[in-house]
Amino acid sequence: MGDRADIARPDLEAAILRLEPGDDEAFGALESEIAEFQRRLNPVVRTFGDAGRFLPIAAFRMARVATFPADESERVFRSSGTAGGVRSEHPVRSMAFYERVVEAGFERVFGSEPGTIVAYLPRYAADSSLVAMMQHLVRRFGDTGSAVFSDDAVRFSKILGDSARRERPALVVGAAFGLLELAEGGVGRLPGDVRLIETGGMKTHRRSMERETLHDVLSRGFGCPRDRIGGEFGMCELTSQAWAPTGWWYEAPPWMRFEVVDPEHPDRALPEGSAGLLAVTDLANLYTASHLLTEDRAVVRSGRFSVLGRASGAALRGCNFLMEGTP
Repeated sequence: MGDRADIARPDLEAAILRLEPGDDEAFGALESEIAEFQRRLNPVVRTFGDAGRFLPIAAFRMARVATFPADESERVFRSSGTAGGVRSEHPVRSMAFYERVVEAGFERVFGSEPGTIVAYLPRYAADSSLVAMMQHLVRRFGDTGSAVFSDDAVRFSKILGDSARRERPALVVGAAFGLLELAEGGVGRLPGDVRLIETGGMKTHRRSMERETLHDVLSRGFGCPRDRIGGEFGMCELTSQAWAPTGWWYEAPPWMRFEVVDPEHPDRALPEGSAGLLAVTDLANLYTASHLLTEDRAVVRSGRFSVLGRASGAALRGCNFLMEGTP
C-alpha cells in the first residue's frame, strides 16, 4: 500500500478546509492531487481505473475502500443496510479530521451558536455516521439542554419546552420517518423558535413520500411554518454533508461538488434541470474515494441540487459493468 509515512496527509486536510466557494482553480488543483494520492494507495480506486470517473457507492458494500491499513481505522461507519441486508462500510482514518469537516460545513449554514440542538434518531445503530455527526454537533455547538436520543416523544417535547422557556432558539434534526411518526402521533405544536431539519431515510422504512408532501405533513403536525423546515443530505459513504436550511434544495460546502449524470453513461453529465443519477465529488473523502456515483435520482438548478428519490434497478444497470474486476 506504500510507505506508511505517506498515508497521513495533514497538508491536504488543511487545504480542503481552506477552500472558498467558487474557487475553481484551487478546487481543481486539489482534486487532481487527491485523485493521484487515492490511485496510488487505494486498490479499489486503482482497479477501477479508466472504467469511469465516479466509483459507484456499491463498492463500499463489496470491498474495503481505503488508502490506509485496516488497523489504522479509528471508526468504521456502516449504512442502514437497505441493499438486501448488506451494509456499506466506510473506514475513518481520523475522527479529528471527520469532526472538523462536519462542524465547518454546519457552521457555514447555521452559525456557531444555533442554541438548543435536538437530534431525534429512532432505531439508528451506534455505528451510523448520522449518529456520530449529531453527537459531535451537540458537543460542539449545542447548549446545556441539547441532546441526541433514539426515542421518547415525552423527552422530545420537554427539551423543546425548556428551550422555549429559556428563550433559546432550537434546531431539531431528525430522520424523516421518526419526525413523521412524532408529527402524526400527536406530539403537538413545536414551541419557541424552532427550525426543523429532516435527514431523509424514508427508503429504509417501507414507506415512500415525496419531500413536498413530507414537509407539508411536518408543518401541519408540528405547527411549524414551511420556511422553518429544511433538510440535510449525507450518507455513510460520504464524509461531508449538504444542507438545505429551507426546503429541499441542498447547497454543498466548498470542498464538495455535485452533478447529475446519465444512468446509462455515468461519465456524461446531463444539462441543468434534467433528472439523472447524482454524482458527488467530496474531497473530504481524502482517505477513501472522492468521486462517487450515488444511487439517488436528482436534479441540479442554480448551483443547488434536489433529490428525487432512489434510482430503480433499471436505472442502475449502466453502473454494473463499471464494477467488474473490482476486488
